[in-house]
Amino acid sequence: MTKKLKLAIVLLITVASMNMNAQKKAPAKAAKLDTETKTAKPSKQETMDWIAEKWKENLGQNRVVISYKNGIFVLRRNYVGAGYCDFTYDFNKITGMNNEYSDDFYIFGKQMTSIHCDNEAPGYVEYKEYLSISGPNYNDYGAPFIFTTQQALVERLKKAFTTLIEYNSAKKDSGEAF
Repeated sequence: MTKKLKLAIVLLITVASMNMNAQKKAPAKAAKLDTETKTAKPSKQETMDWIAEKWKENLGQNRVVISYKNGIFVLRRNYVGAGYCDFTYDFNKITGMNNEYSDDFYIFGKQMTSIHCDNEAPGYVEYKEYLSISGPNYNDYGAPFIFTTQQALVERLKKAFTTLIEYNSAKKDSGEAF
């Protein structure tokens, strides 16, 4: 073989090798981007919307969803015979969850739940600071949802509430130094 032919073959092999290496690297970058977007923390709105959807899917007996918008979840509990109470849960006011020593999983926050019943005076609202999500409900908090038998879903809800609590606790009152 002539020198020019050998040089052409070496050059052709080099270019082909570079093309193959470039093709191998492209999918690796795409896979890396996919995992990065999947592990990104959901926004506060996405977190509240996900929780609201799970609440809608797991309502207790005699309860119907009235509305959900921007972290305000409203449901109605119809009582046997007659009457109802509307419960409003403000996800923006949730500031904590139960301690791990208890099997009763509940959330809390100042005036996070407001209740108005049809047999009460107009404008009268009762506020609650706690809401039982699942478990034995030792303190007899209102339990409008059926999650107790779905332990995997309860664990996912705990993660979602942890994220929501992080967002809610980031707020500072005016004049607070820390």
